[in-house]
Amino acid sequence: MLGNKSYKRWLRYHYLRLVRMNDSPEKVASGFAIGVAVGIFPTFGIGIVIVIFLAWLTNINKASAIIGSLVMNPWTSPFFWAVSFFAGSLMLGNNIHETAILVKSLNAHGDMWKAVLGRRLILPYIIGNITVTAVFTAASYIAAYYLVKAHKNAKIKRSIHKSGI
Repeated sequence: MLGNKSYKRWLRYHYLRLVRMNDSPEKVASGFAIGVAVGIFPTFGIGIVIVIFLAWLTNINKASAIIGSLVMNPWTSPFFWAVSFFAGSLMLGNNIHETAILVKSLNAHGDMWKAVLGRRLILPYIIGNITVTAVFTAASYIAAYYLVKAHKNAKIKRSIHKSGI
């Protein structure tokens, strides 16, 4: 497991890779956002392949798309799963406490199990995941766009200041 220093170094490394990309802020932010979307949405292990294909198809930055897909990793997955389930449950009006009790009390066979599993667990997760994916995708586009733009503007200002113009 990554220690606190290692984790900070890992985050800084990926932040610097993102803001230093030699592409327009729009393309970098679009790539990052698509990576986040595919990363959060359940892709069952083929997320990076999907991200690279989508980045190629839409002519956006592939490297930023791959970095964006890393938002879903062993440390963040439980967070996104839980938030997706809770968001979907709230949208469907399910009582989460009742759902937990019901799942514990069901036996492992019969149509009742499938119906409850779908209505109380799978459907809330899917609806919540779509919502969480949309929110985090939009937020990641905005954040990446402004970070890249600010970095490029600062770089321009430094070069103007060095040249004495």
